[in-house]
Amino acid sequence: MIHGNVELHNIEEMISPPDGKGMMLSRIPNELRMSVNDLAKEAALAAAGGEIRFNLEGPNAKISLTAGKEPPALVEIFQGCFLVAWRQIGPEPTEITVSKPQNIQTLDEVTKQRKLPFDAHLTRVILPYWPPVRLVDIQGETSLPRRSQTPKETLLTYGSSITHGAWAIRPTGSYAMRMAQMLGVDLVNLGFGGGAHCEGQMADYIARRRDWNLATLEIGINMMPNTRFSTEEFERRVRYFIRRIAKSHPRKWVFCTDMFTFNADLAPTKARHVEFRRIVREAVRDLRMPRLVHVDGRSLLKEVPGLSFDLVHPSPEGMEEIARNFSRFIGKKRSSG
Repeated sequence: MIHGNVELHNIEEMISPPDGKGMMLSRIPNELRMSVNDLAKEAALAAAGGEIRFNLEGPNAKISLTAGKEPPALVEIFQGCFLVAWRQIGPEPTEITVSKPQNIQTLDEVTKQRKLPFDAHLTRVILPYWPPVRLVDIQGETSLPRRSQTPKETLLTYGSSITHGAWAIRPTGSYAMRMAQMLGVDLVNLGFGGGAHCEGQMADYIARRRDWNLATLEIGINMMPNTRFSTEEFERRVRYFIRRIAKSHPRKWVFCTDMFTFNADLAPTKARHVEFRRIVREAVRDLRMPRLVHVDGRSLLKEVPGLSFDLVHPSPEGMEEIARNFSRFIGKKRSSG
């Protein structure tokens, strides 16, 4: 969305909080947000690598942000594809001053020579995956990004806290962001920690969007431990979710992955995760669409040390492993047809 002379990338709506302090940033329209489950409702307010993008027209710009107390919220500042700095923000308004690095011309030359996806003159303030951040103020002379300054294609990712970015630490450390970087595309991250319940209205929303070129759908982990979702209800939701999105975009690549390697795979005592994986696999197969592809989550996160202590969420190393394997898989599929 556009806010003054900056673009709020991967942000769909600004919401006035009850206390009047700053503006909450939602990655989905607030009307949709209020209709989904409570975990997704809260997670939608966490930027998950959303960005404040602009061109500097003066010496600097000052951006004031606030965030919750825990965990420490890190903001990364990029010029195009190049990291310039990072800042920590907290409950009190934190002012971040952004100016172009002195070697901007060199960065511009390297960007053009290597055909990097982001223009070096484009300033990108990348927001934390968690906690939710509020925008207090933006000052300075800026202009909006030009279409030629950003990648030609956009990847949309849907999923759980793993897609959202949990345990990645830095905003650009999630597998979704790293995968987009490896593929040379832009990112719209619709990961919702704990809240990827494949609601029909979320499928409808993604299906209506026309601003993405390929998508990944991470399905299963948030519904598996929840006894409210029987196998039958899971299958009903999954089949509608995948069909609605894929049928609305038949010429676009849609990659559906089930659960990444997690604790049930290490000491299996129940068959529920086996059934859930089967349902995702068969939902994709039964549609018989050449650009709708199932990906076994275990093929993306293979190494047990890639998991954090809860044996569910990937560690930073695990995030990198998923991004590497997933981007390679997508690249091979796309190049073959």
